[in-house]
Amino acid sequence: MSWSDPARRFEPAEDVQLRAELRDLLGLGPVVASAPAVPGANPNMGPNPELTALADDLRREALRRRRTERKRPSWGLLAAAALPLLAALAGMGTWGFQQKQRADGLAAQAQQQSRELDRLAAAHASDLAKERQAKEEVQQQLQLASKKGGGRKADPYLVIPVEKPLKFQSDDYQRVKQKPQQ
Repeated sequence: MSWSDPARRFEPAEDVQLRAELRDLLGLGPVVASAPAVPGANPNMGPNPELTALADDLRREALRRRRTERKRPSWGLLAAAALPLLAALAGMGTWGFQQKQRADGLAAQAQQQSRELDRLAAAHASDLAKERQAKEEVQQQLQLASKKGGGRKADPYLVIPVEKPLKFQSDDYQRVKQKPQQ
């Protein structure tokens, strides 16, 4: 491909880069687009055989690099980028599963305690009912007994007479305070 070929505008980036490196090595500086060579023009203005040989070498090197370039599949790059995300999701899933098991265990424990409290409440309620029933039976028996009592005033409640104990008058105590004298 000659220097003046219009197809050179669509060259791959590797060719352009290699050509720029070659120009820098030769000390030619940046290339200015020149007009096609006209017969009878100055030979210094157009490409000489040395530059054409260098351009061919450059093109061959660019083709060699393009052929040997190993392209990595994009899915591999995406998979490598997704690994940390997958690890984080797996960790969160494990943590969530552990929390669910813990919550289920606490719920079962609370349900068992609730059943125990219900059983105790039912037992207490039945004890209270039995106690009330026993009190009512005693009350009824007392009322019947008071009605049968005869001459005494009918008392709805049972009165148990209690005799007051006699005061102890023994010699085995000492008086701490003396009686005030008048």
